[in-house]
Amino acid sequence: MTARPSLRRRLALASFVWLVLALAGSGALLAGIFANYARSVVEERLIDDMDHIAAAVEAASDGGVRLTRALPDSRYDVPYAGRYWQIEIAGRPPLRSRSLWDDTLPNPPDDLAKGEIHHHTFRGPAGQSLIAVERNLTIDGLDMPMRLVVASDEAELAHAVAEFRNTLVLSLAALGLGLALAAALQIHFGLAPLRRLRAAVTALKAGRETTLDGQWPAEVAPLVADLKDVLARNTALVERARAEAGNLAHALKTPLAVLTNAADGHEDTLSQTVRAQASAMRGHVERHLARARAGAAATQVGIETDARAVVLKLVDTLGRLHPGRRLRTALSGGPLAFAGRADDLADIAGNLLDNALKWSHGEVRVSLGADSGGLALAVDDDGPGIAPDARAAALRRGMRLDETKPGTGFGLAIADELVALYGGSLVLGESDLGGLRVAVRLPSTR
Repeated sequence: MTARPSLRRRLALASFVWLVLALAGSGALLAGIFANYARSVVEERLIDDMDHIAAAVEAASDGGVRLTRALPDSRYDVPYAGRYWQIEIAGRPPLRSRSLWDDTLPNPPDDLAKGEIHHHTFRGPAGQSLIAVERNLTIDGLDMPMRLVVASDEAELAHAVAEFRNTLVLSLAALGLGLALAAALQIHFGLAPLRRLRAAVTALKAGRETTLDGQWPAEVAPLVADLKDVLARNTALVERARAEAGNLAHALKTPLAVLTNAADGHEDTLSQTVRAQASAMRGHVERHLARARAGAAATQVGIETDARAVVLKLVDTLGRLHPGRRLRTALSGGPLAFAGRADDLADIAGNLLDNALKWSHGEVRVSLGADSGGLALAVDDDGPGIAPDARAAALRRGMRLDETKPGTGFGLAIADELVALYGGSLVLGESDLGGLRVAVRLPSTR
């Protein structure tokens, strides 16, 4: 049997996938935007430093250049501190920042127009990756252009980007948890009408309610209306079937009674045959009427019967009809519910009690109680009982194990079939009174 798909699980999975994709995409986009922005900020600062250098450089008497003042950023004066500048003039040694120590910056193989700024990434003096900007400058007193390169260690940028990403991951994780909780609450409250509908249907099946009343959301209201229509139509069909079965049974009982009365008092073969067949026909009518009534009731919901009241009424009635028998009861305390009609339970218990009273030597006991969520009914007698190998035959309709006893042979069979129609079980066994024990288990709810 395959597992049923869960609407809650599908909604939760869809929300989870959407959250992961949305947060991952947003995180990647924000990280990329920040990395580009941070790089542009570093390059803008390098250009500012380039402007400071250009303003501080002047021609030297030996044909070279020199800086007239120090730069604001002291890292240019500390060896390998991460900020570097270099001025190149054709045919002369480059002028470098102290941070380069004995190293020089690479000379990118590109042509620079006057005033044009180029952006580069290359290896620095300690093998680190550098972000660099360069441009050509001309100053008074110098006949040829000079190339100015200013660079910064890319590790600073990478560190800033990493810190931002860590903060972003934590922030998005917190946001994701909040959104996941919000999605869970949305699913919980969104599916609440379906849970309420399920509870209402359960109460209807258990007999605590008779219809699906209440206010329902617009999305659920059509389903509730359809269910109410189906219940109403089913109830009408069941009542009609019961009425027709009852009418047919009563229509047959009268002719059968006439035939039986006409045959009574005569002992010829024809009269005996008429009485036997009329008795068999009455058994068939009672059996099929009981089956039709129970089968119709078993398909209905919202039916519940007080089993204790039904059994006590039967015991009182049958005790009066059999004054020579001792009919004892053993009923457990608390409510004892039967998920069916009272007349069906009366047919089951009545047939069992009638059979026990017919065969007992003087004592019959009926027990009623709850058993694992169901209703347990047992009838014991002190009669001869039924041999184990004959018990299956005793439940077949029309089977009479002793022709000397009155009856149609349908009592146990009718009770067994009614119990089966309600989803219960009937078992024949040996009683502690010495005779037959009939144990029945019926559902208390459906």
